[in-house]
Amino acid sequence: MYKDFFGLNENPFNLTPDPDFLFLSKEHKKAMAYLTYGLESKKGIVQLTGEIGSGKTTILRSILLKNKNKIKYAYILNPKATFEQLFRMILNQFSVIELDSNEAMDVLFSKFEKFLHEQLKLQFPVVIVIDEAQNIELPVLEEIRMLSNFETEKEKLVQIVFVGQPELRDIFSLQKFKQLKQRISVACHLTALSRLDISEYICHRLKVAGSDNTEIFTQEAYDELYAYSNGIPRLINVACDSAMLAGYVEEKKILDKDIVRDVIEGLNEA
Repeated sequence: MYKDFFGLNENPFNLTPDPDFLFLSKEHKKAMAYLTYGLESKKGIVQLTGEIGSGKTTILRSILLKNKNKIKYAYILNPKATFEQLFRMILNQFSVIELDSNEAMDVLFSKFEKFLHEQLKLQFPVVIVIDEAQNIELPVLEEIRMLSNFETEKEKLVQIVFVGQPELRDIFSLQKFKQLKQRISVACHLTALSRLDISEYICHRLKVAGSDNTEIFTQEAYDELYAYSNGIPRLINVACDSAMLAGYVEEKKILDKDIVRDVIEGLNEA
């Protein structure tokens, strides 16, 4: 609605995890490096945590997109299911079985192992990515850990990437998951953006969206956005989107602290 008014090709503040808009703060670069290293080095189990809306999924999808022709991966977004249901979804994404297959579990494990060895010969690493991993039922989590037992004498045949909110770290610290935690070779926690990061983040997204003017928001507006969002990208996007809509309605191409403060008050009251 406001794209033409601000000279944009697309909406710069969508909430979808679009890799094209990935902004690499110092902490995001660190997370990107850790995940990339974990995948390239076949480290077995990798863990990425961060607050809701901190950009975990965007980083993850960016890495997967970059490596789409180098690895075979299954991506589970909603892991709140039984182990059998999850395992069947994983095998279906790897094109090992049809989703409505009724084959017994021992047959499925045999097919999975065959698939892993085939990919090893083709030199395609196999990766299982589980997003929102804090939602996994605890008994199911232990069964998922068992998948990491597929290995040769020299390397793991499958890697598991757990991505989740901070409570995932607490879950992995439970005594019952001692073996799982010991197998986590790479772990990274994604922190929020700093005040300086916020201005760079917003300018980056505006530029990617096609803007020739990255000074749409004033410095005082950035202060308001930081106070509201605490550096969480998703909240920044929500507030910026509302502020640009308000600017369009009021025919103001410079968004100051008053406009931002007004839309934030509206968001807080919603």
